[in-house]
Amino acid sequence: MNIAVNAQKRDIGKRSDLNKLRIDGQVPAIIYGNGQKGIKISINARDFTKSYKKSIGEIAFFDITVGDHTYKTFLKEKQVHPLTRKIQHLDFLELHKGKEITILVPINYVGEAPGTKEGGVLEIIHRTLQITCFPKDIPEEIKVDVSSLNIGDAIHFGDISLSKEIETELTAETTLVAVSLPTIMEEPEEEEEGVEGLEGEEISEEETDEEKSESEDSEKDSA
Repeated sequence: MNIAVNAQKRDIGKRSDLNKLRIDGQVPAIIYGNGQKGIKISINARDFTKSYKKSIGEIAFFDITVGDHTYKTFLKEKQVHPLTRKIQHLDFLELHKGKEITILVPINYVGEAPGTKEGGVLEIIHRTLQITCFPKDIPEEIKVDVSSLNIGDAIHFGDISLSKEIETELTAETTLVAVSLPTIMEEPEEEEEGVEGLEGEEISEEETDEEKSESEDSEKDSA
């Protein structure tokens, strides 16, 4: 997915200035590329958030126009406010032909696993995959079909097909998704109530009633 973004250059960088930008509805951002000094920009927060939400779950590239130049980039890092969840800062990395990049791409799981109808739970271990390749070799999507998974089955990294130009640190045995039985929590056994004796032994309530009766008979006899 290619997303067009309009941006303006900015020369400010103090925290107070950045906060003012955010108050004015802008997101401070920077474009890095090819070892050059980053280009500081600001982007309309509402417009970017609207476009960004459409890209969730897909591999997205951002064509950022600053003045009369357009930079083809991908989003390297996004900082979000912990309370408001509003975007605070964006780091973009410019794409260059003939230069490899490392990028995190989402894995799209499709289909319905038969094992889930039998009480199994679909466990997704990896939702994204970090790959290294040239920009031209970045896949449009990484799709994994789970419609063949029964209880106890799994799909490993070695089971999916990727271009040989793509490198990743995952081994072929790495589990991506599996269907397993739900974990059942065992309830602890209830202990029988009783009175602890002098020797640390438990004495039932029935025994204590007997002793009480014997004590009462003894008092009658002495009387």
